[in-house]
Amino acid sequence: MLLKTSVLSIVSSIAVCVLAQAPTSNIIQGCVTNYDSSIDYFPEKINAADDKANYFTIEYHNNYKLMENRKTGESYMLVQCGTPTPSNISNGTEVYQIPITKVAIMETSIVPYLEMIGAAQSISLVADGGLIASPCFQKYLKTGNVTELDATNQTLQAQQIDNVQAQFGSNPYAYTPIDANTSVTASEVYEPDVLGRASWISYYAAFYNREGIANSVRQKMTDNYNRLKTATTNYNKKPVVAWTTYNAPSQYNNNTASYLLSTAQYKTQLTQDAGATILNSTTTVFSTATELLSVISSADILIDETYIGTNLTDFLKNYGIPQADVDKYTFLKQKAVYREDGILTASGGYDWFEAPVVMADALLEDMINVVNPSSPFSRQWFRNIALEEPIKYVTSANCSSSENTPRPDSAVDYPGGQLSFSSGASYVTSNPSLLLFSLVSLYLMV
Repeated sequence: MLLKTSVLSIVSSIAVCVLAQAPTSNIIQGCVTNYDSSIDYFPEKINAADDKANYFTIEYHNNYKLMENRKTGESYMLVQCGTPTPSNISNGTEVYQIPITKVAIMETSIVPYLEMIGAAQSISLVADGGLIASPCFQKYLKTGNVTELDATNQTLQAQQIDNVQAQFGSNPYAYTPIDANTSVTASEVYEPDVLGRASWISYYAAFYNREGIANSVRQKMTDNYNRLKTATTNYNKKPVVAWTTYNAPSQYNNNTASYLLSTAQYKTQLTQDAGATILNSTTTVFSTATELLSVISSADILIDETYIGTNLTDFLKNYGIPQADVDKYTFLKQKAVYREDGILTASGGYDWFEAPVVMADALLEDMINVVNPSSPFSRQWFRNIALEEPIKYVTSANCSSSENTPRPDSAVDYPGGQLSFSSGASYVTSNPSLLLFSLVSLYLMV
């Protein structure tokens, strides 16, 4: 993510001390009542020093911000409410008065970002609440403050969208044309970097003037991620991980099955940072299971991203593996077959597409446990179907906090030190606090 501050803003902010009383924090509630052009109304800016996002930029001026989604080419001018809108607006730039207070969420991955900056209660319209896996948002849905977007009535849908200041993400029903003045594109899932995806918390925070909160959350998450990444660097073994998908025959693929081996940069980085190696192949799309299995037979771990099939029996059927051939595959002999459906809603919503997108360190802890089950981290999203681990279905009853306060990161705050790859969790360190962390973590996992 790129950040620029105009020379005029810098000069003006210096003059503020003499000419007027400058704010010491961003305005997150209400509007400016006595506008002064010499004042920098955004003293809390996004800290771009360690930001890993590639697909958005932000430029600060005294009373407005210019943002661009570099993936879609969309640009936005965010004007502090109570101050004048600049006249030099580029064609196609959408203008928003901030902080916004009422939004629609069209993609479930966005909800945790708003929760972590304490802005979830601004959500008044969602595309499908049953697919949102946050238990506290499920509880918030019951308050009656959130409406579901009508999927069939175009007139009603247009009225619903007219009642919000902004809609984050793309309308999944596509009946109502996108309103160029209210639609904000979301591209966090296209980021090739794990921390880059997490950095989109700053993108959403800018619409709420909550950059200060976003900076704090992101910095803590980044520091924890880097400690975890360092902890796996001395493994004496680097297990090989295959990420695969079975696409069943359907009307969308001419009723022709296919098998995929993913080497996406995002998964490659996550695998390597967890202390393993991703399985690479010159061929990544296969027309038969036999072709794929010949490539992945020696993989130590397999992560099945197939949408259908929830247990090992389904897995063996989908991949055409008879029970008699199980021992031919290392990942089956080692009982290391995982799916990403560890947390679901009753309607089938995957938390995998939500919380771990923003909680980079929690995701890495999950992956570290996949690679090294003796590590002192419990898994949330990866579920071992070879060990018949159950799916956790979340409801509002699982909520332990509130949507009017920032949602905490679910990661364990790792104190640092090297993990060892062995049958038992141990550390190559003499750090007593690290030893205590290990013992406590293992106790909590029992």
